[in-house]
Amino acid sequence: MSVGLMLLLIALIVGCGGKGDQTANSQKQLNLYIWSAYINEDIVHKFEKQTGIRVRFDTYDSNEALLEKMQSGVSDYDVIVPSDYTVRILKKQNLLQKLDLAKIPNIKNLSARFRKLPFDPGNEYSIAFDWGTTGIGYNKTKVTEPVDSWAILWNPKYKDRILMLDDEREVFGCVLKWKGHSLNSTNKADLDEAKNLLIQQKPLVKTYSSSNFDEILLSGDVWLAQGWSGQLAKAADQNKDLAYVVPKEGGTIWVDNMAMPASGPHKEEAYTFINFILDPQIGGDIANFNGYASPNEAAKAFIKPQYLNDPARYPTEETLSKCELLEDLGETTVVFDRYWTEIKSH
Repeated sequence: MSVGLMLLLIALIVGCGGKGDQTANSQKQLNLYIWSAYINEDIVHKFEKQTGIRVRFDTYDSNEALLEKMQSGVSDYDVIVPSDYTVRILKKQNLLQKLDLAKIPNIKNLSARFRKLPFDPGNEYSIAFDWGTTGIGYNKTKVTEPVDSWAILWNPKYKDRILMLDDEREVFGCVLKWKGHSLNSTNKADLDEAKNLLIQQKPLVKTYSSSNFDEILLSGDVWLAQGWSGQLAKAADQNKDLAYVVPKEGGTIWVDNMAMPASGPHKEEAYTFINFILDPQIGGDIANFNGYASPNEAAKAFIKPQYLNDPARYPTEETLSKCELLEDLGETTVVFDRYWTEIKSH
């Protein structure tokens, strides 16, 4: 073989290899950062098959974890799912991309109730993914007295059978509501009282968990679990001895929202994903999977009727009237952080 022919063949091989690499590297991609137990792989695979966009997703268990990742400046996520007050914080810090709603035509499926939320009027930076409440899941065969107040989580009778969320705002929030305060109180006396009560409670608590609190309740390791409505409602579906309640003092109503980080590298793919999630069938599939209430009005046609009629998932207006959205508390957040560290170190 002549040297010239050999060089030509090498050039062709290298050229073909380079083209293959370029094709692989140019595959559309979406980086998703979402709460654990919120979306299943079947839905992700359906999106990938329908759009040709490959999805890489990571999960988190608290807004604090999300904030830390976003504020670090090294995040390459295209879609995130922050809760209400976290949207406010990220907006204030210029970490969110303003949305072009013309690229999200399925927003028409969103219930009117979720289009004028106080933390983002007009959906300029976020669109609701799901919503729910924070309350108590419990085993009816083990807890004999009425579970109607947050006070039961301080009953020494249930030592080592109590679980609390590993979430400072939610844990402080339940104490504040129990004592008749707003869960957004910044009054030092209120916060000091809450901190002291949580320190007193600490020996009674078996564990703090925001990821698998439902599984721990199902296992029987705990009989009382502070937690979020959807996962605890799913647990009650699996074991009829379990139930969920928002205490009479009220609790948190929360909305988790799709948003686009300003630094996200795949903007068009992000719009495609958000629009996909707002499809009625997909919205129904998500609600049936994760157990939470859907803000997608058109999705209700695809949600199991027993879910729609379950007050654990879709509370009465009377219950909701006692609940509050968490708010960005500004500089007081530092106090919560310090007190939470003190409680956990006891």
